[in-house]
Amino acid sequence: MTGIKFAVRSDVGKVRTNNEDNFYCNGIYMTVSERERPFFLTGTADLPCVFAVCDGMGGEDCGELASLTAVETLALHAKNLDVNKFVSDANNKICDIMKYQGVRMGTTLALAVADKNSFMLYNVGDSRIYRLNTERLLRVTDDHTLAEDKVRMGLITPARAEKDRDRHVLTRYLGIFDDIFGLVPDSYGPFDFDDTRRVLLCSDGLTDMLDYQDISVIMSNAENVSDAVNNLVDAALMKGGRDNVTCIVLEA
Repeated sequence: MTGIKFAVRSDVGKVRTNNEDNFYCNGIYMTVSERERPFFLTGTADLPCVFAVCDGMGGEDCGELASLTAVETLALHAKNLDVNKFVSDANNKICDIMKYQGVRMGTTLALAVADKNSFMLYNVGDSRIYRLNTERLLRVTDDHTLAEDKVRMGLITPARAEKDRDRHVLTRYLGIFDDIFGLVPDSYGPFDFDDTRRVLLCSDGLTDMLDYQDISVIMSNAENVSDAVNNLVDAALMKGGRDNVTCIVLEA
């Protein structure tokens, strides 16, 4: 195995006027001048390689700044990536901006690291990661939301959580002042390339518009990673495109 095929697409959607999402594809991310235009890129990355989706929040330019800060910080750490150190550094930088500018902002993180013969996956917030194995699509990550907390406590079902009023109330994200507890991402894997056809990283602009079955069919039937991201984003836009939508699809 010499590399990972990837495709990324980001779109502002049909309702919002600004794109608070960003991404990292092995050194490539959206700059300030690029973030309001539809973005598409496909290619192959040599191993080891790093990919991420970040969904910023905070209104006006704050969400864009939070997600951009996260991917810029990832670029500084990516060569010798220690995920916990990167997350701490990105979180501290976002918190410093908030303190100096007197604003509130934050960003989610969905992160994939491909090395040797496997993927390691990480998340903070509600940007999700799915893995298509040899049999079916599996949701890898748990959302860090109040709705997901209710599921863990047995108060609601996972299906109910998808519509719950607290499904976007985040309990963990980059931009939390962590002087006491520290911010640590959840980790999943390693997942061998032999049992992983594709990996999807996405912002909630996708998962709010498409259900599991929609995503499963598109991921399974697409001929290649380019078709997969384009079909996913097109479907989210056709369903209403109420939020920014960003997807990365990986194939070993």
